[in-house]
Amino acid sequence: MNNNAYLLINPLKESSLDLANKIKELTSGKVVMAPNISVAQLYLQQELYSTIFLTLQPDQDIQSLIYQLPSSIPIVVVSPIKELASIAYEYENIVDFMLYPSSEARVLRALNRAQYTPILSNTRIEDSYAFMRAESQMLKFNFNEIEYFSAFGSYSKIHTKDSVLVINEPLDVLMNILPSGVFRRVHDAYLINIYKITAVDSKSFFVHDRDIPVGKSYQKSINFLFNVKAQFV
Repeated sequence: MNNNAYLLINPLKESSLDLANKIKELTSGKVVMAPNISVAQLYLQQELYSTIFLTLQPDQDIQSLIYQLPSSIPIVVVSPIKELASIAYEYENIVDFMLYPSSEARVLRALNRAQYTPILSNTRIEDSYAFMRAESQMLKFNFNEIEYFSAFGSYSKIHTKDSVLVINEPLDVLMNILPSGVFRRVHDAYLINIYKITAVDSKSFFVHDRDIPVGKSYQKSINFLFNVKAQFV
């Protein structure tokens, strides 16, 4: 296992430490515990997580919880109530249902499923627009409206001329699904619409008054960089 970060949401008091210790022993990774979905969202804004362990109780609305989480992160549902399994598996990014209490072998199987089960993005890409989830809503964005995306932990921010919204996809996913002829990764924290560039200097692109830095590791790999610069020299 690699040194990823794992998020435990709404953990049962009697099970949280046991599960966290098992994950640490099996992965050597960082484990963060959030007492509820609101705190979890704050953590997700600050860091990328490889797997979410979500504890469910019978009175909780699973759909509202799932829609508030990034769609590209695999979720393992944890519950002492086995009847919740059939509901949990209706959602594509829920990769496993684990009854509490769970053995170390069972936790390992859940971690492996999270690692190797492909997750389909909720974002729908068409020729000139995309439908992206912002919390519980699917919103349509025309490519010519989007100026750039910025990293926001396990989410991203989408920047248009008139608004900034948080969408339920990390930048790494957007980079792979958006058309490269329009959007290019220029920094670990930025994905830019190249048609919205208004100025360039030796270290940055500019979108109106916004300075978008070019990361050192991206300068050589961005072939269009020199062509764009030439237009402004």
